[in-house]
Amino acid sequence: MSRVIRATRSSLRRHVLKSTTYQGTDGTAWFAGSEPRAPSIAAYFCGDDVQAGSSGLVRHGRIPRRIEDIAGDGGLAVLRLPDPDKEFTDILRRAISVPSLVDIHTELPPDLDGLRTQLLTSTTKEDFRRIRKANFTYRVTTDPEAVREFHTNHYVPLVKDRYPDDGRIWSLEQMLAALERGGELVCADIDGEWVAGIFNMAHETDYALLSLGIRDADDAVRQKRVIAALIVQSLERAVEIGRDRATLGRSLPFLGKGPVWFKAKWGGIVSSDPHTSCMQMFMDLRHVAVRRMLASSPVIHSEGGALVATKWLDPGEKPLQVTTREAGRFPGVTRWYVFGEAETLAAGDAELSERERIVQIPLDPSSSFPLWLGDLLPRPSGVT
Repeated sequence: MSRVIRATRSSLRRHVLKSTTYQGTDGTAWFAGSEPRAPSIAAYFCGDDVQAGSSGLVRHGRIPRRIEDIAGDGGLAVLRLPDPDKEFTDILRRAISVPSLVDIHTELPPDLDGLRTQLLTSTTKEDFRRIRKANFTYRVTTDPEAVREFHTNHYVPLVKDRYPDDGRIWSLEQMLAALERGGELVCADIDGEWVAGIFNMAHETDYALLSLGIRDADDAVRQKRVIAALIVQSLERAVEIGRDRATLGRSLPFLGKGPVWFKAKWGGIVSSDPHTSCMQMFMDLRHVAVRRMLASSPVIHSEGGALVATKWLDPGEKPLQVTTREAGRFPGVTRWYVFGEAETLAAGDAELSERERIVQIPLDPSSSFPLWLGDLLPRPSGVT
């Protein structure tokens, strides 16, 4: 009997996926398949007040129609298939393939003077001013007792505060074990009081920035630019011990004012591990909610092994300035597909054309037929 039950369950898993709906002020998102960061991804579309709604199981055969219904009503549909079946061939052409997370690293100069010159830019000038004003002092420790205190009072509270629904937390045992493999704790103090830290790993060829913590997730401390201070101190530490590369962790694949943007300020280069799993995102650009997300949080996705970004350009001088400026940032993003109404693109053509990475795609969102993002993008050579 147990073999029959196991076989039945195995067959069921092959033909159904778990689905969850998320809702917020800005819209609705529907996820089918296992996506651990679904709540955080949904927040980019639904807004900060996003809440999980109904959940259940959906049969494979019903997924294409469900996607059409969700996207047709102006929502975001996200699909993760472990083994795509032929029945999904047509619907997948309408999607973009988005890595679950993108990797970010920076190349380091051989000395601290070179690093300070590299880090001090117009974008980071205010961070450095705030850091100096806070008067942080720093220390590096491998003391297991300090790691225990950091894990309990700094690291866990910050993860739970920033990612209450889907934050991944290292266990204390994992962090302590990492000490034996090159782990160390960079601490930030104010007037002798330990306020924040970051647990890093010194590998043979690079220095990895891993786990940030702020004591009791105190927002007043965060406002002093302590995260920026710890990143700078960690990069200095990497140069001091002879590393020419630092990894800045992994982030969700959205641009705009978010984690990728913040890390890019410190020289971050975006890349994607070829073994990173991807999700399929379905968006119909006829809808305001879709265009709003692409305007504020351009999506990084895969194109023939490269990373590209897609955004929507709203009318006006400020959106144009932001677009041309951002398209010059984010090394590792090889191309920007900028959608907009014909009049908007024509008005900004002189500025947009100066950026080699920008591909302008005029669009009339008043179409009576679906405007699937995956259908509208140029297909890489060899893809039909």
